[in-house]
Amino acid sequence: MFVRTRTNVCHFNVFSLVEESDYKFTTALFGKKDDEKSLDTFIPKSESDFMEYAELVSHKLRPYEKSFHYLGLLKAVMRLSTANLKAADAKEVASSVTAIANEKLKAEKEANAGKKKTAAKKKQLQVDKPDDEAAGVYDALDDDYDFM
Repeated sequence: MFVRTRTNVCHFNVFSLVEESDYKFTTALFGKKDDEKSLDTFIPKSESDFMEYAELVSHKLRPYEKSFHYLGLLKAVMRLSTANLKAADAKEVASSVTAIANEKLKAEKEANAGKKKTAAKKKQLQVDKPDDEAAGVYDALDDDYDFM
């Protein structure tokens, strides 16, 4: 049977301090900071935590944005992430993505409006103007074959 005495409590506190100090030393040695959050260990609980988690996910995905398959990745992530949502919630996500697309389209139009494009003039058919050259060619032909 273990009898708890004042000395046992002191030993427990000393051991926990030693363990805590070893942990701090190990994390300092291997370069991982206590305030550094990783995608694997971070568990969001509040709205701000979820925003921070979204940022961590985006930082994990952004290195691949130059890849040809990046757009497929984003589509698959959205499809798989929204699989268990209600229709109203999925519609809210879709409207958010549509709003982002509209903002990007507007920004692209404004950027292109600054650049003046010199388009070649389109040739237009003028119906009112008589074609003098064509009439002269046909008149000359009529004279050669006029046998009546």
